[in-house]
Amino acid sequence: MRKRMILGVICAVMSMSLWAQAIRDGEMAIVYYMPQTQLEIEVEYEAVILHRGIYAEYAKQYLGTTEVVNDDDIWYHITAIRPRIRTVADYSRMYKVSNEPLLTLTRKGTLLGYNIEQSAVSSQKPDSPRPTQPQAQPADNEVRVLPLLEEHIVGKTLEQQAHGAAKLIYRIRENRLYLIGGEVDKTPSDGKAMELALNKMDQLEQELVELFIGRIEVVKHKKTITYTPVKSEEVDIAYFSEQSGFTTAGNGDPIRLSLTARRQTKGYANTESKKAPVPSQIYYNLPGSAMYKISYLNEISTEGDIQVAQFGVSVPLAQNLFNSKQGQPHIRFNTQTGNIEQIER
Repeated sequence: MRKRMILGVICAVMSMSLWAQAIRDGEMAIVYYMPQTQLEIEVEYEAVILHRGIYAEYAKQYLGTTEVVNDDDIWYHITAIRPRIRTVADYSRMYKVSNEPLLTLTRKGTLLGYNIEQSAVSSQKPDSPRPTQPQAQPADNEVRVLPLLEEHIVGKTLEQQAHGAAKLIYRIRENRLYLIGGEVDKTPSDGKAMELALNKMDQLEQELVELFIGRIEVVKHKKTITYTPVKSEEVDIAYFSEQSGFTTAGNGDPIRLSLTARRQTKGYANTESKKAPVPSQIYYNLPGSAMYKISYLNEISTEGDIQVAQFGVSVPLAQNLFNSKQGQPHIRFNTQTGNIEQIER
């Protein structure tokens, strides 16, 4: 007897949580879903890659500087955290309606409108994440051709190669001064040609100098984290460290999301006792709302308020809307939250 009671309670709970209408095989009906709100959190971060110059130990001797990259290294840091709203169909909140040819749905299967023109339907763009440009990835085995002549590198010690590279740097600097001062036999024909020549010399000098002082490469990355609000909670949605970038719990600092429901209504099955939705009625959504905060290293990166469709309640449209002598109403629904945006006749 006790086992039967426990089983009955479990079945009752399941029937309350799965309060969508059942669909029979072969049944003629329009099936739609309430929308579900998701937070897509886009994290922009940079990988700073340090490359040691092959002549670093001779930088002070030949270039007079100690500001050099001493070791190959890589470290990461977050530059921005940007949340945005994404809407999907909530498959746990399914409805059906019979004999409603005027009902229009989105591509996701959520409510779009009732008795609205087809042109208005086609103008609705599908909800999708903002496109991102592919980011350059650092080469693991990058091969750089040194901007040196054969006389500077063949059959010589590292110090002799460094000495030859330094001489080439000073030669470029001298030639640049001569070119700017017009102390050369043949100068560029116009200002554009002069600019091109000077830029080429600057680039070559920079590559040679990097052989001594090293170089710093910055590679931009993006990562998107999707979170579906369920209740008020504080949750670590990812972990990040300066040494590894995105990592696992215990190996980095948390990116923390705090969500506080400001208006959260109970599900329709709980507010309407145990009555099943009426197949001949159209149900729409009254959304709830929540406040969110996203923090990293105990500093709030972004915060705001959002409407949360799944925090809401599904209610039927009033039947007197369809019984008026003025004709059928034109109803438009908010595709992100499921509530009524506009009613016209």
